[in-house]
Amino acid sequence: MKKSIFLSLVLMLTAILAACSNEDSNDDQQHSDRHAPTDVKKLTENDIFSSNKTDEAISEEEMNKAIKKYLDVNSDIIDNKYLIQYKLDKQTGTDTKITDAQAKRLSDLSHNAIKNDVRFEKFVKENHLPKGYKTHVDRIITYFTALNSTIKDADKQIEEVNYQPQNKLNVVDVSTEYAGDVNGKQQEKIKKFLKEKGIKSDAVDK
Repeated sequence: MKKSIFLSLVLMLTAILAACSNEDSNDDQQHSDRHAPTDVKKLTENDIFSSNKTDEAISEEEMNKAIKKYLDVNSDIIDNKYLIQYKLDKQTGTDTKITDAQAKRLSDLSHNAIKNDVRFEKFVKENHLPKGYKTHVDRIITYFTALNSTIKDADKQIEEVNYQPQNKLNVVDVSTEYAGDVNGKQQEKIKKFLKEKGIKSDAVDK
């Protein structure tokens, strides 16, 4: 009797674990599908934020346009990261974890992301922002600079993977050291500010 009950419990536990495993697999598949955009813009030098203004009083209209430009570029950067990561994760059975074409695209993306961050931050620091903007704009810069940290050392990461193919390249997940800068609380603050200023962008939701 006890043996029968024990076997029944084992079978039930096995069934539950199998169901959870299938559920996790489905979640993983949905996650991959959701974050594998098909229509991704390949960024060039001309796409990223740029301004030669210094020591000028920036109007709200101009500042809103500048913020939107910065966010739109980051939206494209995020799409590119997810697409690259998706393709890397799908590659199996080979020693080469990243192709030359992928390495070139990731390297170019890294350089353009850094330029976008640096140029926008320079624009903000060297000009006079509209009243009430500084804190919110600094939060936006901190948020996306942290997100872009995943590809900042792209060339170094690629080299490491080429020498040690068993390593996995991850250009999406942000390090825990940036947990205070990239989280739901910061997202909500940014989204609230953007809504108040009528700035439309999907970058914060990605």
